[in-house]
Amino acid sequence: GIYGEEFGTVRSDAEFVWVLDPIDGTKSFITGKPLFGTLIGLCHHGQPIIGIVDQCVLKERWVGIVGHGTTLNQEKVETDGVDMLSDAMLYATTPHMFATGFEATKFEALRSAVKRPLYGSDCYAYALVASGFGADLVVEADLGLYDYAGIVPVILGAGGQMTDWQGRELNIQNHEQSRGRVIAAANSSLHQAALRILHNPDVPGADTLASVVKPHLRDLQQYKPPLEGRNNNTHLLLDFNERTTPVAAHVTDAVKSFIDTRGLHCYPAYGNLQARLAEYAGVKFEECMFTNGSDQGIDLVVRCCCPQGTEAIIPSPYFAMYEQAALTEGLHIKTPHFTREGGFPLEEIIGAVGPQTSLIVVSNTNNPTGTEIPCEMIRTLLKAAPHCAVLVDECYYELMDPDCTMKDEVSLYPNLFVTRTLSKTFGLSSLRLGYLLSADANIRALCCVRGPYDVNTLAAVAAIAALDDPTYMTEYVNEVRYQSKPALEEFLRGRGIVFWPSSANYILCYFEDPSSIEAGLRARGILVRPKKDAEGTMGIRISIGTLEQTKRLVAALEEILSVT
Repeated sequence: GIYGEEFGTVRSDAEFVWVLDPIDGTKSFITGKPLFGTLIGLCHHGQPIIGIVDQCVLKERWVGIVGHGTTLNQEKVETDGVDMLSDAMLYATTPHMFATGFEATKFEALRSAVKRPLYGSDCYAYALVASGFGADLVVEADLGLYDYAGIVPVILGAGGQMTDWQGRELNIQNHEQSRGRVIAAANSSLHQAALRILHNPDVPGADTLASVVKPHLRDLQQYKPPLEGRNNNTHLLLDFNERTTPVAAHVTDAVKSFIDTRGLHCYPAYGNLQARLAEYAGVKFEECMFTNGSDQGIDLVVRCCCPQGTEAIIPSPYFAMYEQAALTEGLHIKTPHFTREGGFPLEEIIGAVGPQTSLIVVSNTNNPTGTEIPCEMIRTLLKAAPHCAVLVDECYYELMDPDCTMKDEVSLYPNLFVTRTLSKTFGLSSLRLGYLLSADANIRALCCVRGPYDVNTLAAVAAIAALDDPTYMTEYVNEVRYQSKPALEEFLRGRGIVFWPSSANYILCYFEDPSSIEAGLRARGILVRPKKDAEGTMGIRISIGTLEQTKRLVAALEEILSVT
C-alpha cells in the first residue's frame, strides 16, 4: 500500500505500506531555505521499520533500519544527547504549530525547562538528533503520518527514542490517538523527562496519582549521583570531592561514647552546637544556623526567598542541587557561563538580572571547575541586585583563600546567604552537617522553616568533637593545598593536559579520550568523575587526597597514557 501526502492513500491496511512525503518543509522550500527534505518510510503491519531522510541541497541522506542502525551517507551515526533537560537543545519547526490550550501550555512548560529552544529546521532537526550533531530533542504537534513515519526508524536506529506525547509507539494504528504529537529524543532520560511534562494525565492509562502533585514537580528529574560501586575499602575515591582519609580518633570516639552511654532512643538535643559553629565561622550567634548538610541550607534559601515563576541565575557549570532546589520551587533558570580564560561571568550575570530575578547562586569555589571568586565581585552583585537572594556556597571554605569568604558581610547585606559544610575537609559526609550564615532576621525566618530535629544527634556530637580539636582537618588541608595539588598540577602540565586553575580539592582536566581514562583508572581501583563544562566539553574532575594517594593516581595515569 501507499500512504502519501500529495496523492492520497491506497491500501493503508496492507502488510507493507510506503509512507511518502516528497517535500517535508514546504515553506522552507518555497522561500529557498535549504532545510526541507524528502521523507520515505516503510511500515510493516503498520509499524515503521525503514526510514529515509534525504536532504538534496546539502547532499545528505540518512537511512534508518530498526534493529540495524542508522547511516548518514553510508557512515553509521548515533545519538549523543545531554543527560539533563536543563542542558538540552530543543527543536520545533515553529512555536505556532501547538494549538492554544493543552498543546501550547505543555510546550511552553517544556521550553522553559530546556537550555535553549530553536525553530525552523523541519525534518532536518530530527536528522541532527540521529547524528549527535547538537540537537537533543524535537517536540512537535499537528503532524501527519507522512511527517514522521520516515523519521521514526532513523531516530530508533541511531539509538534514540521517538513516541507520541503519551509514550505510545508511532505507527499507522495509533496515528489518530497520537494526534500528530511527537517526541524525538537522543536518549531515554531526555525522553522520559519530556514525557513527564507533555503527557496528559486525563488520558486512560496515565498516572492517576500525578494529579495530586504540583504540576511542575511531576516533571522534575531526580538527582542521582553515580553511587553504584563506590566502596572505600576497594577503591580510592577521587570522584565526590570528599576527604580521602578517616576522621581523627577523637571524633569517632565521641560518637561511640554517646551511643554507649546515651543511646539512640531520644530526640536530638543540640547543646551548644550553634554557638560552636558561630564561633568557628567568626560570626554572631544570631547570624548562624546548622542544617542537614549544606544541601538543606541551599533548599531553605530557595524555599524562603523565591516565589514560583520567578527567575534564578545559576552560572554554569554548577552543582546539581542548585538546579534541583530551584526547579522544586518552580523557578526559571538562566545559566551564564564560567570560562577558563574569563572565570566568573560577572557582567553577564548583572546583565541577566531583571525584576523577575529572585535568586543568584555563587559557588565559591565553583564545582566542578574550582574557580575562586573575589569578594569584590560578589559585593558588586549584592549591590546590583538588592531585590535578589544571593546564595554564596562556600562548601570548600577551608581550602580557599581566607580573604575570599563573605562571612564578614552577612551583617551588611540583608540579601546575602552563605552556606558551608563539615562534609569535605572535616570528613563528616555520612552524618550530613552543614551551616548557614546570614543576617539575624534571615536566620530567624529560616529556622521557622527548618524542622526542630532535622539534624541527627550523632552529627552534632561529631561536629562538636571535631571543632574541639580541628588539627586533623588543618593538617589534611595543608597537605592537599601545598603538596598533593602542586604534584598533580605538575604532572598535568608536563603531559600537556589542559585543566582549570583550581582553589579547591579537585581539578577539572581534559584528556583526549576521557572515557578511556575513567575506565582505566576504575580498572586500577581509582574512581574519578566525568564532568562536562558549560560548553558541553567532557572533562574529568579528579578529587585530590594525600600526597601518597596523588602519587598512586599519577602512576596510574602514566601507565594508561603510555598505552593509549
